[in-house]
Amino acid sequence: MEEKELKREASENVIEEESSAKQPKLSEDVKGNLDEEDVNDNGWVDLSSECSKPQSLDTDYELDDPTMSDNWRVVTWEKKSSNLSVVTKASYPCHWIKDVLTLHIFSDYKSDGKVKKFPIIDEEYKKKISSCSCVLFCLENDKWDSETLKEVETLSSYYALKKVVILLAEGTSDNHLLGEMNAKSRFPILNFSNVQIDWYKNNLKFYKSRIEDMKNCLKGSVLWMTSCFPQSHKVGIYSRSAESEFEWLKSLLESGYLSDTVENVRSCIISNRGFEQFKTDVSNCSFGILYHTKNRGRINITDVTDSLYNVELDYMSRMLNGHVIVVVDDLQYSNDEEKSWIFQNQPSIKKKALDLFLFTTDEKKFLKPLREMRSLITGENKCTRK
Repeated sequence: MEEKELKREASENVIEEESSAKQPKLSEDVKGNLDEEDVNDNGWVDLSSECSKPQSLDTDYELDDPTMSDNWRVVTWEKKSSNLSVVTKASYPCHWIKDVLTLHIFSDYKSDGKVKKFPIIDEEYKKKISSCSCVLFCLENDKWDSETLKEVETLSSYYALKKVVILLAEGTSDNHLLGEMNAKSRFPILNFSNVQIDWYKNNLKFYKSRIEDMKNCLKGSVLWMTSCFPQSHKVGIYSRSAESEFEWLKSLLESGYLSDTVENVRSCIISNRGFEQFKTDVSNCSFGILYHTKNRGRINITDVTDSLYNVELDYMSRMLNGHVIVVVDDLQYSNDEEKSWIFQNQPSIKKKALDLFLFTTDEKKFLKPLREMRSLITGENKCTRK
C-alpha cells in the first residue's frame, strides 16, 4: 500500500509541474499590481481570461505582443507611392521634424501633423505601419539608452518594419553614452545639434517660399509653349563654375517636387573659347538658369566692371523668350534687401530674367544632413547601419 501511495503522490507532482510550466511566473513587482484572487497559492497567475481564444488544459499558448512603455507617439506623412511615419516619446514632440518633412527634399510628403498615441498592441494598425516605406524614431540623445534601444528593436520586429532610421536631437551636449549606444544599434543614426534644429525652426519657412517661387516661374513659363512642344521644360544650368558647385540645384530640379514641370536637366559649363557650344546648349533647352557663386570673389554677373555673363544673359533671354532665372549662391544674406541691392546695381538681370534667387552658404550647410536623411529614407538598404 505504501508503494502505491508514493506512486500516486509522484504522479500528482508531475501534473502540477507540467501545469506550472505552461504559465510564466511573475516578478514580485508585477505581483504587487495584481489583486490577490488573480494569483494562486504557488505564486503563478492565471492568464486564460486574457486570451482571445479559449485554451484547453493541454494546449500551450504564447503571447507575442511586445511589452512596452506606454508613452510612444506617432505622426504619419503620406504620399502616393509610400507612407512615412515619425515615432517619438511623449516627452519630446519633435515639432522641427514636421517642418523638415515638408521640404522638396522629401518629395512633398503630406501630413495633417497630428500626433497620436502609438497603439502598441493593435492588429489593424500593425498592418498600416508595416506598409510604411520608412519609420523615423526621433529622440533626444540623452534619452538614447539601452532600454530605449531595446524598445525600438522590439517595435521594429513586432511590426515587421521595412526600414528604420534613428534621429537623435541634442538634449544635452555631453552625453557620454551616445557613442556606446550608437555602436550597439543596428539601425542608421543621424545626430542633429541644437544649432541645426534652431536653424530649421527659424529659416525653413523663408527657404521654402523661394523654392515655391522658383517652381511658379517654371510652371508659369510652361503656358507659353505651343502644342508643338512638350508641356514640361528641358532645363539648362549655365555657369562658369564647376558642376559640383550647383549639384544641389540640379538635385532640386530633378526631385519629385518639380517633376510635373521639368522633363530633364542639363549642366552647361561656359568658357571663353566655347561660345558656339554655349549656343548649341541653349538651343537644346526651353528654360535657362544662369548660376553664379560668390565664391568666385564677388557678385559680378552683368552691368558692372569685369562682368562674367553680359553676353550670355542677353543671348539666353533672346533665344528662350525671356524664360530665364538667375541664381546667386554662397551669400551671407539672402533677404529682400540684398536682392534689391543687386537689382539696383545690375538692372539687366531684372530686364532679361524672370526673377533672381539668392541662397546662402548656411542653407547648403544645414540642408546637407537632410539630403543624407532622404537617401536613408529612399535608399534600398534595409534596417542596417551604414
